[in-house]
Amino acid sequence: MPKFYKKSRLEFVRNHWGKDFSDSVQDDLNFPDLEEFFVDMMKRADWILDDQTWNDMEMNRIFCKLDRAYSMPGQQMLYNMLRTLIFDEEELKRRDRVMDYLQHNGEARDKIACLLFYLGKVEYDGAASLLFHGFPKLPDSASWANGLALAMLAALISIPFMGFGGLMMTAIMFVINTVYHQKLNARTEATMPGVQFIARMLTVAEEMGNMDIPQLDKGYLSFFRKCIKKCGIIKKKAGRLGIGGNDPIGLVEYLKILFLTEDRAFIRCLKYVEQEAPVLRVLYRKIGELDALMAMASFRRGLRRMTKPVFVPEPKYFKVENITHPLLTKGVPNSLEMTGGNVVITGSNMSGKSTFLRTLSSGAVLAQTFYTVPADSYTASFFNVLTSISPSDNLIEGKSYYMAEAEALLRMVQTLDENRTSLLMIDEIFRGTNPIERVAAASSLLSYLARHNTMVIVATHDIEITQKVADQYTSYHFSENVTKDALDFDYKLKPGVLKVPNGIRILEYLGYPQEITDEAYRETGYVGLTAAEEKQNQDQDKNTIQGEDQDE
Repeated sequence: MPKFYKKSRLEFVRNHWGKDFSDSVQDDLNFPDLEEFFVDMMKRADWILDDQTWNDMEMNRIFCKLDRAYSMPGQQMLYNMLRTLIFDEEELKRRDRVMDYLQHNGEARDKIACLLFYLGKVEYDGAASLLFHGFPKLPDSASWANGLALAMLAALISIPFMGFGGLMMTAIMFVINTVYHQKLNARTEATMPGVQFIARMLTVAEEMGNMDIPQLDKGYLSFFRKCIKKCGIIKKKAGRLGIGGNDPIGLVEYLKILFLTEDRAFIRCLKYVEQEAPVLRVLYRKIGELDALMAMASFRRGLRRMTKPVFVPEPKYFKVENITHPLLTKGVPNSLEMTGGNVVITGSNMSGKSTFLRTLSSGAVLAQTFYTVPADSYTASFFNVLTSISPSDNLIEGKSYYMAEAEALLRMVQTLDENRTSLLMIDEIFRGTNPIERVAAASSLLSYLARHNTMVIVATHDIEITQKVADQYTSYHFSENVTKDALDFDYKLKPGVLKVPNGIRILEYLGYPQEITDEAYRETGYVGLTAAEEKQNQDQDKNTIQGEDQDE
């Protein structure tokens, strides 16, 4: 039995608890493998984050922040759970109870972590491929293994009786078995690590099943015990795979070839694995889920602010207080309440609009996956979450930016669900076309969305759009203080439409020739704003921020 709880291993898991290792994790991650496993699980999902939403929200980076899993199943299940929204509050609360237990019971957590560390993140181990994609077809010659092993044994026994003839028979059988071993190994070497990983998984399940943890018994440990009773033979047979250890002269390797020990064990093992594949698939997911929930408990430990969501039965309700983005350690908190309505946000570039959209959408996703929100409070309906924040053109497919954006918005229209509210985040709507058509198309689309079961939060530079949808959308804005010498963003959401755009002032700050900026001011009409009016606007914004700070 492996020494699961070695001192060095315990120190490792304790030192990693609650800490962010996203920089090192990102270098080692193989997202195509994670996505492949996710695709295998998609058919079991009610609502998944599509690729556009996942990429808009930079969820790969968020995943790296959350990923403190010790095993490959844990990493795969964390990715899967993060992309699959849950609409059953009881299931979310069950996950929360597991995370709470792991967060506050260090001794049990350390033991489970050591076992998961033993299981490991062996890339390309093939276990998931075997269990979820299907089993390789063994050659017909696989059935010869037992007969060849018996023939070798008979040849060896014949030596005392037949002398040289017995030696010749042994030599011939050795050659035959060596060729057989090499050919079979060539067909099965890619599968062998997967079988070994499954055996290691059963070892971990057996050890966890022996733990006395009532809080984890119903969902995990009791199943692990049942699984060992049903699949224990796989672990036993797999014990003969890869044996050899410290064998400098290769004697054990020769004996394995003589009697085809490893070949016969592998063939039997693969047969049992295939028979019990349904049970092993559940085991793979449950071990992975436990590891994923431990990773999330570790993530919770490091949050500066964290709340558990409150879900309401009414549709179209969203209230969040002092929410921050999970990737920003010093992010500026913001609050928003929406009761049956929609929101349009104005503001200049870099003022915080896009980050705010990502903050709200990631908060909703974490609420409906891991019952966790980096905020002071979160109260909302259950949502389908869709975004259109950063669609991109495609040179290979000959697709323009506007076409990509139009397709991203069309998918929102096509997936509206009158039985469940859709939370839609849209950044710079129809920015890829000319101003006249942009305002007309955007206001028409936003009006259409508002008439359905949606909560829309849209960011735009176009003040004209806010005017056209004023009856259906409440206006907020982000602003900044820009002078020729300073560029100061406060990143605080404020009520109302942005009164004084700062695009030209940013040009001044960057050092554009005054001739250009003066002419631009004349064209826009903003040049007529007096210093007193400008100061009044800044004072209003400052009072709004101070009021919010006092509420905190």
